Amino acid sequence: MHIHILGISGTFMGSLAALAKESGFEVTGSDLQCYPPISDQLEHLGIEVIPNYDPEQLKLNPDLIVVGNVMSRGMPIIEAMLNSKIPFTSGPQWLGENILRDRTVIAVSGTHGKTTTSSLIAFILKDLGLDPGYLIGGVPIGFNTSASMGSNPYFIIEADEYDTAFFDKRSKFVHYHPNFLVLNNIEFDHADIFKDLDQILWQFHQLLRMLPSDTKIIANGQDKNINELFHQGVWSERILFGQSEQFNWSANADTHGAIRLLHEKATVAQINPQIIGDHNMMNILAAAATLSLVDIDENQMLESIERFPGVKRRLEFLGEFSGVQIYDDFAHHPTSIKASIHSLKAKFQESSVFTITELACNTMKKGALKEELLDSFDEADFAWIINDKDIKWDIENQFASKKHVSITSNHDALSEELNGKVKPGDIILIMTNRSSVPIREALIDIFDS
Repeated sequence: MHIHILGISGTFMGSLAALAKESGFEVTGSDLQCYPPISDQLEHLGIEVIPNYDPEQLKLNPDLIVVGNVMSRGMPIIEAMLNSKIPFTSGPQWLGENILRDRTVIAVSGTHGKTTTSSLIAFILKDLGLDPGYLIGGVPIGFNTSASMGSNPYFIIEADEYDTAFFDKRSKFVHYHPNFLVLNNIEFDHADIFKDLDQILWQFHQLLRMLPSDTKIIANGQDKNINELFHQGVWSERILFGQSEQFNWSANADTHGAIRLLHEKATVAQINPQIIGDHNMMNILAAAATLSLVDIDENQMLESIERFPGVKRRLEFLGEFSGVQIYDDFAHHPTSIKASIHSLKAKFQESSVFTITELACNTMKKGALKEELLDSFDEADFAWIINDKDIKWDIENQFASKKHVSITSNHDALSEELNGKVKPGDIILIMTNRSSVPIREALIDIFDS
């Protein structure tokens, strides 16, 4: 069976393409832009990507078109598809019906931490000799791809609240029917889709209303919006985690980054993970609480956490160049920006931390969280923000009071400022949800010359 994927280069659709190819489908697709690591993955799999949305590609005559949520009514290829009566579906629905139906599904949801938590769960199961299936919105370090069918019943899926398709405005996660649902946190995001936080909570509530009573919900008990969600109704068993011992699973960290994990107030382990920061401590808690419910050895599971090397572009260490350490992070929301900076400041207390940020997601470009964003860089020693032409608000005026924040329009101006401020022993943190390759290459040229 030949499936053709419109919008194949997104992290979700590119991963879905990998699963379809592994399952024996003939796969083609199209997209306007294709960035690493998904572009590398598709090339490695031998999946042809047409670099346009020309309706001529429908002459491939696929058996089914899988429509990504970047597609909309009025696009010539969508109108041609509808007029041709070629069968079509959404990515999440195709995944639910063809891949997840007979699996034990562990779905990881929330505004932040989905990729790291789902990657950690998949890593632990693989590290302990199992072969789970997974679809992750990123590439875990040491994994060949962001998705795999696996041979074990468990399937780990990063469960996004973004809408499904132009013809299905429900969140993607309603199609996954999880046996275990992780709720990491809930904040306002995706301003191009949701008007306010209430609309996001409504989508999560639809998910809870669909869950069987024997589904296990593993939730951040200290998140006020998750608690508000539960007040709207919940019919499944809940296991709560957080930093307080009042929760089923809790944790605290010492100044050296060692984490003490507790279950029902009793210490179960002290671990020294490779991933750093309070936000990653919460991701570890979510993974540990979830996997304590499945049939694996708990002590081996806790030991495996220490071996987890992280995920590409999630506080990923790129290397040291002329004494300057460079990290790359996907952070694009005020909460995640603040958390990433804090993690490095706490870990490297003697070093200055400089940040370079692109505000590339729709929420940031619209300025929906600009008030929250204003203080996100306070812990950085100096922050550069690239003023993209797509930003719809006056970013220079917003940050005028922040003397340690510079708004720059291009990489050349940034290079001059970096040379004057950054010295050996310092740290540079790149934060963007676009491809970071242009910034990476510019920095390496500066400090490795």
